[in-house]
Amino acid sequence: MPTYSYKARNTRGQTEDGKIEAESKVDVARSLRGQGFVPIQIKEVSGKEASSRAGFLSNFVKFDISLLWPFGGVSTAEKMIFSRHLAIMLSAGVPITRALKVLSEQTKNTKFKNAIVTVADDIRKGKRIAKALEKHPGVFNELYVSMVRSGDSAGNLTEILDLLAEQLKKDYELTSRVKGALMYPSVILIAMVGVGALMMTTVVPKISEIFGQLDVELPKTTQIVILTSDFLAAYWLFVLVSILPTLYLLRRLASTEMGKWVLSWTFLHLPVIRDITVKINSARFSRTLSSLTKGGVPILHAIDITKGTLGNTYYKRSMDSISKDVKKGKTLYESMEKFNNIYPGLIIQMVRVGEESGSLAETLIRIAEFYEEEVNNTTKNLSSIIEPVLMLVIGLVVGLFAISMIQPMYGLMGGI
Repeated sequence: MPTYSYKARNTRGQTEDGKIEAESKVDVARSLRGQGFVPIQIKEVSGKEASSRAGFLSNFVKFDISLLWPFGGVSTAEKMIFSRHLAIMLSAGVPITRALKVLSEQTKNTKFKNAIVTVADDIRKGKRIAKALEKHPGVFNELYVSMVRSGDSAGNLTEILDLLAEQLKKDYELTSRVKGALMYPSVILIAMVGVGALMMTTVVPKISEIFGQLDVELPKTTQIVILTSDFLAAYWLFVLVSILPTLYLLRRLASTEMGKWVLSWTFLHLPVIRDITVKINSARFSRTLSSLTKGGVPILHAIDITKGTLGNTYYKRSMDSISKDVKKGKTLYESMEKFNNIYPGLIIQMVRVGEESGSLAETLIRIAEFYEEEVNNTTKNLSSIIEPVLMLVIGLVVGLFAISMIQPMYGLMGGI
């Protein structure tokens, strides 16, 4: 039986080190929790990690906290449905390979289907489910692989699948709410740009001809409008063709380290947007960390995995610092305190209560549910907040355009 070294925190908040023989890291974590310890770090000292059950029931599941990507990816909704169905089939006693075969036949997404078939083949060859999932990092991220590994070792794979399916559902709802709230202003902005471009290429050139025939001195704003109109009229095809490359370039810039820092800083400093950013990241942090600790993953590994699910660079950086502090023996609460500018006081105090009472996973779930509901309420009111701002912006643009075009005419009439 393998030997594992561990670092854990007792009920008094003190850190203790030791060694223990167990079948797997998950068994070590369960044993420590049963003695009232909170595992911080578990490492194998000798031997190979083995399965905790001879009758090996492997499972397949995957996780993707990122936003939906329509170009050849696997959506969160697809994985959510797959995870739920797989859990149901396994609980009904269907062999894992048979369940995967049925689900692959029901899946229309080619990338997803190929991944399921490959995982099923690997399981037939004797591979553990986690090892099979690791071969598809584009479909199954570290969070899902770690939780499936712990569920497979502990023999509660079906429960872990249900837990992951619920997390996928919550994350899908979270991103859907934000997208839904932004849909209305996006449509308005696109329509405004389209109408503006049409005016610039059809109406303004005719008015510009009149001004040219009258030979009048034009205000600076009118000259800018006419120059813009002349450029669009002359190079409209170039502008049209360059839209997609420009969007692609902006996306690439946003994916660079500098771009991520700029976007993260912007989202944390814009009114209203900051509120949504904080709530979304707080909900995601709480639910992910809760799922991992509930699944038996050591706290340090859980923090590192949680970091990968957070989109904002400032939150990722906070996870690095928190991981280092916890490794030194600090509590999660103490490690989070210095980041009270991005973590609300409520979440920090609730984490403290959860650690002191030994119910951190349950406390984190309640925090996640609270902030998910807050996001829901905020996004419901987002349209009513954005609408007057949009109307004001549109009014200013239309007013500026009208003044620029009408002012020279009034000046001409005044000179007659």
